[in-house]
Amino acid sequence: MSARAMESAMGPGRFPGCDMKKLTQIGAAGLMAATPAAAQEAPREERKSVAPADMKAITPALARYTDDILFGDNWENPRLSKRDRSLVTISALIAGGKSAQLGGHLGRALDNGVTPQEISGVLTHLAFYSGWPNAVSAIGVAQDVFTKRDIGSDQIAPATMPPIALNAGKEKARAAMVNTTVAPSAPNLARFTNDTLFGDLWRRPDLSPRDRSLVTVAALTMAGDSGQLSYHLGRALDNGVTTEQLSETMTHLAFYAGWPKGMSGAALVREETARRSDAAANAAPARLIVARHGEGPAQQGPAANFIGTVEVTGRFASPAPSRTSGATVTFQPGARTAWHSHPLGQTLIVTQGVGWTQVEGGPIVEMRAGDVIVAPPGARHWHGASPSSPMSHVAIAEAADGKVVDWFEQVDDATYRNGPSGDQDGTRRE
Repeated sequence: MSARAMESAMGPGRFPGCDMKKLTQIGAAGLMAATPAAAQEAPREERKSVAPADMKAITPALARYTDDILFGDNWENPRLSKRDRSLVTISALIAGGKSAQLGGHLGRALDNGVTPQEISGVLTHLAFYSGWPNAVSAIGVAQDVFTKRDIGSDQIAPATMPPIALNAGKEKARAAMVNTTVAPSAPNLARFTNDTLFGDLWRRPDLSPRDRSLVTVAALTMAGDSGQLSYHLGRALDNGVTTEQLSETMTHLAFYAGWPKGMSGAALVREETARRSDAAANAAPARLIVARHGEGPAQQGPAANFIGTVEVTGRFASPAPSRTSGATVTFQPGARTAWHSHPLGQTLIVTQGVGWTQVEGGPIVEMRAGDVIVAPPGARHWHGASPSSPMSHVAIAEAADGKVVDWFEQVDDATYRNGPSGDQDGTRRE
């Protein structure tokens, strides 16, 4: 670390509409909080100095602040874990083009539990949020650190990975906003935003959605981009970052991005927290959704997906953010579904009669009223009534990227006539 790495402390100035008392309580508690007990109890001489020799020689006061405040107090505050502090720090340094200080903090990040795969993910993510040049410049620094620590390509995420699922309702609303506000004037920017940035990058599992939000907030704060920061603070809260962690992130960034940016970010945290509190207070009370037996329209199961007489009633769907939906399905004797699968699996609750079900490769299994059957995610299976008895069940499944089921070919008569085996092998009873 060199003297150039340290930002000079600046007065907070004035921020229109910012209630400093509330800001202290909610948005910037760490900026004005007392030194943590752990830091107070640790004798000064027992802490290893972090300040470099040139800093001690040229700016001894800055060296004291570096050792006692930045690393002796701020980094030791448990309101934000050291791993999260390292994620925030390397994100800010990459976004700010501070490659001279990046190497030391990449080493600290590895020591604090950030994995090489996550560091690679941060670099890729920040190419979009701080520009390709900043990310490419930082890659060389990371390469040097990885080489010194014998970190090989086997510890780095591949170019393509199976995508993770995001909240379908929120992503639909976000995409609609982009199409409304961006597409009319910049259609390709809207396309890249929806298809590449959020449709691909944000779904990569090399960073969790929570960590990806923390990285984004740090980069936008470093850049002073309050317009985008407001949205991403809300997204961070949705992704599991707490208000306390966001407040402490702004406290931490005051040292690395400068006091004005830390204070501005803290004010935005306060505003987002207040907005959510107001929305919760004004929200309509929760209401039960009741699908009454025998009420509502009845639909015949389509011939493309069923054999025999099948009736679907009592359809229901839980409101977002839940992705659960279902219905009551009644099969007359011999009726059955086609082979099908569900991306997140399916639960069947048999309410009356006797039925059969089978997962591909396994035996046919009998099910009766009161039985609960769970089909694994992605497993091809079928279910229906036995040849001599009707059967009804409630079928429940979750959507993945808006999709609940994939249908395949019909279950032929020869397969169906095999019937259940006597010992019911292939099932697992809890």
